[in-house]
Amino acid sequence: MGYMSIKKHTDTQLSLLREPTFLSKAVFVGFFIGVVGIIVFGSESLFFKILIGLGATLLSFLIVDNYEICEFDKITSEVRITRLHWCQYLLGCFGCIGTSPYVKARLEDIKDVRVEEQEGNSSGRAYHVVLSLHSGIQLGVTEIFTTDDLSEHESTAKLIRSFLGDLPPVEVGNEADVEDEDISSSEDDFEQISPAELEDLNETEDVKGNPLFTDDREASGDCKELLPEESDKAEACEENPS
Repeated sequence: MGYMSIKKHTDTQLSLLREPTFLSKAVFVGFFIGVVGIIVFGSESLFFKILIGLGATLLSFLIVDNYEICEFDKITSEVRITRLHWCQYLLGCFGCIGTSPYVKARLEDIKDVRVEEQEGNSSGRAYHVVLSLHSGIQLGVTEIFTTDDLSEHESTAKLIRSFLGDLPPVEVGNEADVEDEDISSSEDDFEQISPAELEDLNETEDVKGNPLFTDDREASGDCKELLPEESDKAEACEENPS
């Protein structure tokens, strides 16, 4: 069995189905045969046999994998993902009950279709196809990762992309690099001053603004002022240079 089989493929609709694995079906068949044997050949009362049958049916919902259906509809512009246990699927095939989608989204919200690998899987590599939405949500076409061949997942993703049409390329990495460059260039425009240098600068400004500092400079001769007599002598020398 492949990753997903095609139920319907037209110009406006694409329906994909993933059935339970062969191992899951084999376990269910063996379990079902054992329950039927107890009901038919058992010596218990009819009420007890009915109780066993109901309990076995409920337990089978946990044992058997779900049927997973992914439908793309261009008429309604929606993608619907439905997960059904075997009883719901069989009754739905005969038209006995209707099925409601597990989750749905708008086709125009899909920005990319890609294959995602499960991280930290010790039993081997597992993948599944995801729909990347503009809101940042990663919507899995199947609920769980599967160990099917990678080429089957890529083929399914390619089929979905072909049905949806050309999707715009995602360049998240390039945008992040531009932001990093802008941040680094803006940081280079400013001179970094250490706290110690800032404290020394503040102390210098405080000392310059202190009146005592001005008086000390005048006393030491940094600020020299001529007395009136000296000023008159200087003017007389300028008038009579000889």
